[in-house]
Formats: sequence, C-alpha cells, structure tokens
Amino acid sequence: MTSSSALFSFCVAALTFVAGFFYRIAFKRLLGPEVTPSGFGVLLAFVLLGASAVASVSTELMMSMIVIAVAAAGYWFDDIIELSAQIRTLISFAVGVAIVSAFVNWSGTFSLWLILGICLAVGFVNVVFTNIVNFYDGADLNLATFILLTTCFVLVFLPAYSEWRPIAVACLAFIIPFAVMNTRPKNIYLGDSGSFVFASFLTLMTVSFFKDFRSIPIEVAIPVALPAFDVFFVLFIRIREKHDLLTRNYLHLYQKLNRRYAGFGYLLPQIINALLCLVFATAFHAAGLQKLFSVILAMTTVTIPFYFFCRWFFLTRRPEVNSAPDI
Repeated sequence: MTSSSALFSFCVAALTFVAGFFYRIAFKRLLGPEVTPSGFGVLLAFVLLGASAVASVSTELMMSMIVIAVAAAGYWFDDIIELSAQIRTLISFAVGVAIVSAFVNWSGTFSLWLILGICLAVGFVNVVFTNIVNFYDGADLNLATFILLTTCFVLVFLPAYSEWRPIAVACLAFIIPFAVMNTRPKNIYLGDSGSFVFASFLTLMTVSFFKDFRSIPIEVAIPVALPAFDVFFVLFIRIREKHDLLTRNYLHLYQKLNRRYAGFGYLLPQIINALLCLVFATAFHAAGLQKLFSVILAMTTVTIPFYFFCRWFFLTRRPEVNSAPDI
C-alpha cells in the first residue's frame, strides 16, 4: 500500500468521528430529536471510491465503485423517507448488473442468452446480499462486527500487492470509528443505505473472484456463512408461519441473544463461527482437498451444527419466564 493510500485511510479514521458528530446533529434537526440517526453507512461508499481513486485501481474496479456510490446516494433516501421494497430491489438488482457489466468483456465472446443469464444471476446475488446484510443491522455493533470480520479476512488473505488492499484498509478505517460510536445504544446506525453499500461490496468481490481466482481469496466468504444461514433459516420460519415477509422481524439468533442476555455477547457467534470455519478449512486443505472445496465444506459442516447448537444451548434450553419457547 502506498503512502498516499495510508494517509487517506488515516484521514478517514479521523474524519469519521467528526462526520458522525455532525451527521447526528443534522439528522435530528431534519427528523426530530427522538429519532436515532440512521444511514451514516452511505459515507462508506464514498470512502471506498476515494480509496480506489487514490490507489489508482483498475478501470473495472473504479467504474464499479462509482456505480455503488451513485446508487448509494439514492438508496440513502430509504433511511429518510422509506423507499418501497420494489424500488430498493430494483436499485440492488441494477447495481449487480452494472458491476458485472464493468468486469466482463462482452464483445463477441458470449451468446446473448449467456449474457442475460450472467446479468440476472449477479443482479439476484446483489439483492440477496443486500437483504442478508440489512437483516444483520438490527442491534448495536452487529453489522459492524460482520464488516470488521470480512475486512480482516480480506487483509489477512489478500496477495501482498493486491489493488484491493488499500480499499480494505480504508473500509477498516471507517468501520472502526463507527463501531466506537455504535457502542452507545441508539446513537448512530449504518442504516439501509450502509447495508446496501456493504452488500454491493460483497457482490463486487464475488464478481472479481469468479473473473480471476487470484484477485480475492475464497477465505473472504467465511464471515458470510453464519449471517446467510441465519437469514435463510428465519425466512423458512416466517414462510412456515405465514408472516408478512416485507415487515421487520426479531427472530434472528443475535436478536434473541441480545434480548435474553446483557452485554455484547450476541456478537460472539459470528466471531467464533468464522474462526472455527477457518480452522476446519485449513485442516481440510492440509488433508489434500482443494482450497475452494475446503472452505465450502468447512462453511457447511461447521456453520449449520454450530448455529443450531447456539439456538438450543442459549435459547431453547433456557426459555424465558412467561414467554413462548424459541424456535
């Protein structure tokens, strides 16, 4: 990482505190003193864009960051006036299509049907990531933990001179000060726009990985395992119980742990699961399995039993007084 990128990240870390202070004042003046400021995560898009510009990244990566920043500015209004689910989905889908379009050379290489299939697939992936990340922004520090884990995995496993490194460092420089502010209850939130930015960042890394397996290490997928399984399991519950899927719910593991126990212990399952998956993936790879399959196998064989163990041991085994048993 160049000295200019390091200086940029240092400035991001310092200015995030200042931006958070003024953002809270402006937000409360706009919507009222009783409203918790949300949508601060929209600034992450411009941090990532700035880091990309300072580091002089590839054209594909730069174009993708511009698309994410422009879309995030529009998505931010969801934190102010609550955009409809259809508009949010359309923005997420369109950004996924734009990202893959920036990375793929379409000139005479692919058939029209294959082009359409790839665009639909990546657009759908971005919608899925957006919903997974958004559902993990329901308690203080929970989404920040998700982002911190992912960014740390990126930095640990990236190739030495990857163009992604200054971007990951800038992301870390933003999210650590935010996490400090987010430790105070109802102080400031990343919001739906912040969830969208990070989800688009995950989609961008996914596209980059499939274009060139050397660009993004497969280990980066590990922190996504528990949030993704939790979201899909809760979705299964809600479909079975015939809930309105467009409404917010409080059935996720971290939400139930947060309600049941004091402190920030509800953050531990994400961290423990990521570390266990990494240990098992390393063991599978040492046993002769290819790294891609080692990580996928570890994410599956560790996350599913660990998740159900947490729900059983901390929730079902210790039901609340005068409350229905946890599922």
